[in-house]
Amino acid sequence: MDVELQPTTEPGRAFVALAEQHATDFATRAAEHDREGSFPFENIAALQKSGFMAAPVPEEFGGMGLTSLYDTMVGVSRLARGDASTAIASNMHLASAAVMRRIWKHRNAETPANVTGAIEGFMRAIGAGQLIGCGPATEAGTDLSSPMTELTPTEGGFLLNGHKIFGTLSPVAHVMFSTARLKREDGSYDRALAVVPRGSSGMEIKDNWDALGMRASGSGDVVYTDCFVPQAMALIEGGWGNLDADMALAPNAPLIACSLGIAEAARDIAVRGVTSLRKGARGKLLAERIPIQQLVAEIEVDLATMRALIERFGRLADEYLDRYGPNDDPQEARVILKEQQCMKWVVNRKGIDVVDRALTLSGGAGYMSKHPLSRLYRDVRAGPFMQPFAPYEALEYIGKVTLGIDPPVDR
Repeated sequence: MDVELQPTTEPGRAFVALAEQHATDFATRAAEHDREGSFPFENIAALQKSGFMAAPVPEEFGGMGLTSLYDTMVGVSRLARGDASTAIASNMHLASAAVMRRIWKHRNAETPANVTGAIEGFMRAIGAGQLIGCGPATEAGTDLSSPMTELTPTEGGFLLNGHKIFGTLSPVAHVMFSTARLKREDGSYDRALAVVPRGSSGMEIKDNWDALGMRASGSGDVVYTDCFVPQAMALIEGGWGNLDADMALAPNAPLIACSLGIAEAARDIAVRGVTSLRKGARGKLLAERIPIQQLVAEIEVDLATMRALIERFGRLADEYLDRYGPNDDPQEARVILKEQQCMKWVVNRKGIDVVDRALTLSGGAGYMSKHPLSRLYRDVRAGPFMQPFAPYEALEYIGKVTLGIDPPVDR
């Protein structure tokens, strides 16, 4: 009986099948890219060529028509089994395409024609494998709901100034979809999305990513200094200081699922080890020893917990996204985001626990830099740092929503 997570839609099944094929290939290069801290350009090219990167784009624009967030989570988790860095990098593009698809789907008479036209152009380019999008959103000292990068009105558009960190996928992205804020006349702010092509004057993509894990994700800084953004390339969303579902679900739910893929890969390595290695004077198989069996059982319990939460949340998220367009129900959005934070808290922690137990089962071999468990352990530790939210902020958000208190985190 197969107990791993399974996609629920036809586009999802095609997407997951591609993820599994790519994971097998990418795993052969993951150690080298991790050791060198190099970006896997060849992996992204392969994902474009296969149609994986166009999955969320409607079929009429050349994509796969993947709309299920749950199926996206399953596919990204499968890719993470082979190379977690590539999984989180590709997800930044997939999320950009998914958000564009939802804006296009829910367009109405009030949607500016130039916005609809630009989105359709982007989706056609993605469907043709000609465009990669990146969504720099994270900044030091704030969270995703309150970007400090700022748009200032100027003739014909805006000037963009700010410093983004964790610009995952930036080494290869053609377009940056950067979150920003725009000051109103009363001194308050609107949240905005600035679309900035690579090479724009005032944009600097830094090659400065050097981290403990996810070393091949290309997550360097993106800095804007009086970078001109035409009027048509700035989408004013409102709600600065509040986290809406569209902004958080598509980019971040699949990132959480990466922890599952890493944990599953670690479990497989550990099981292969203990079922093939004999130790001691009697040459007893490690798998025959009761403490080893107990550790393996604890891994299985944690994996079952992770899968259950991901599947439950994926169902809830897909139901929510089917009912509503962008920002249609702020109260329900808060509830679904609370549930996402509950999932994140558990899945990130359980993923770390699983890989840690796998290291214990390796008997010290996994502590060596050349061992794949060393990379998996460093990669899985990235999960809790991924926004939204940091662990202590997640507890605040969960508690406030449950108690009926306005949930923006206290900064």
